[in-house]
Amino acid sequence: MESYEFIVKSRREDIDFINKIIEAYEGLGVVRTTSPKEGLLTIITTNDFKDDLKKIILDLGNKYVVAEILEEGKWKGQL
Repeated sequence: MESYEFIVKSRREDIDFINKIIEAYEGLGVVRTTSPKEGLLTIITTNDFKDDLKKIILDLGNKYVVAEILEEGKWKGQL
């Protein structure tokens, strides 16, 4: 099973909320804070769940927090 990643730009104060929402969907994805000062997150999932995760990220960004997908694609292997 291949892994897939989303690079997401947010606000520093939104990082914890985004992480908790993704954690609530057990097994959907793993959130890594790449740069807390810049609000950059990497959210890693599998190819099977990438569409569901993308919908959640977009919904969060449209309704609740700043969450802009900057890049997505095959996981580059960085944690």
